[in-house]
Amino acid sequence: MKKLGFLLILVVVLVGCDVGQLADKLTEEIMSNSVSSESTQSTASSGGNSAVIESSVEDNEEFLSEQTSSDSTDKKSSIGLTLVPQDAEISKGLTVETDATLGMLEDYVKENPNMGYENDVTIIYTGETYGESPNLAGIFFIINRTTSAMKDIHFTYTFGKSDSELIFDKQSFTLKGDSFGTLEPNTVMPMYLMIDSSKEALLKGMNTSQLVEEIHVFDYTHAGKSDQSTQSEESAVETSKDELSLVIPKQNTDNGQTFDNNPLMAEFQQLVTEHPDMGFNNDVTVMYSGLYDNTEGDTAAYFFVINKTDIEMKNIRYQLSYGNKDGEMVWDKEAVILREDIFGPLKPNTVLPLTMTVPKGKTDLFFSITNENLSIKLDEFNFEE
Repeated sequence: MKKLGFLLILVVVLVGCDVGQLADKLTEEIMSNSVSSESTQSTASSGGNSAVIESSVEDNEEFLSEQTSSDSTDKKSSIGLTLVPQDAEISKGLTVETDATLGMLEDYVKENPNMGYENDVTIIYTGETYGESPNLAGIFFIINRTTSAMKDIHFTYTFGKSDSELIFDKQSFTLKGDSFGTLEPNTVMPMYLMIDSSKEALLKGMNTSQLVEEIHVFDYTHAGKSDQSTQSEESAVETSKDELSLVIPKQNTDNGQTFDNNPLMAEFQQLVTEHPDMGFNNDVTVMYSGLYDNTEGDTAAYFFVINKTDIEMKNIRYQLSYGNKDGEMVWDKEAVILREDIFGPLKPNTVLPLTMTVPKGKTDLFFSITNENLSIKLDEFNFEE
């Protein structure tokens, strides 16, 4: 069993960090690079063609007028907004009075009290950056004009100068509650998103007439006052019901395999246990686990398909495109069929391991793909209930 880097591929983004200490920001890894079946780009898959699956085992004011909403609505809100620092900033004593960056951002909010869209969450690039190359971060606002308090926010985001010059191409981000904090109604919180060094000139040369922004997936956990109190026994039981569990595929269990007698399945189970938040809520997510094996000249890459819906699925079909942003593809619209008689059903809140054989001549390309150059797409996702 080989491990490629960390068990789960990680994306490093600057959230939940100290505005005044960029070095701290740059070391925080908060997001697994998983993607959803709803995404039309940057969506990882974990199968291959059924023939290759070996067994059943991926100027600032101008910018403030350009806003990307998680719902396509043009109705503007008239309720004033309040800037709230991240929890990690507050814990280090940083306030709008003591930190120059936070003070500047508060001035932006005061001058633009109607930013965002009513009954929605909006992301805005402020036009400001923090730090220097190669550790340059763009400063963004996330604006909550809904009545819901939100924590553990996950979204995928496209941002750039044009469709062919993107800084983030449906990139996944997570704002963890323990560091970012809670996004309360009618508040604005800053996000510090790391810019790839090759994209810095593009960012500095952007203007609103060429801006491209879009939120593709947006998910969060409701954070009410009750969340701050001791969790009751009943709510604890409800939470446990939503925990992920690894399921050994039907073909393997039919052959007598268990977590006790199959080390590979045991390792998969440990991976899921260590990362209980993998996958998108209310969706099916497919991601590369970071594990692979070399056998007789073939490379078997292990992927997960994660069902965080309330639907039991069988005979799942989709097309996979997996490669780098230069257009070099390991799999290009490869048909995947997860037959029920081989894999069994995919029940709610379960993770199914899959094996994909890397095509001959594509091994070097496969292992050269990183979070920074990854290009993934999942098309035509279908299933039977």
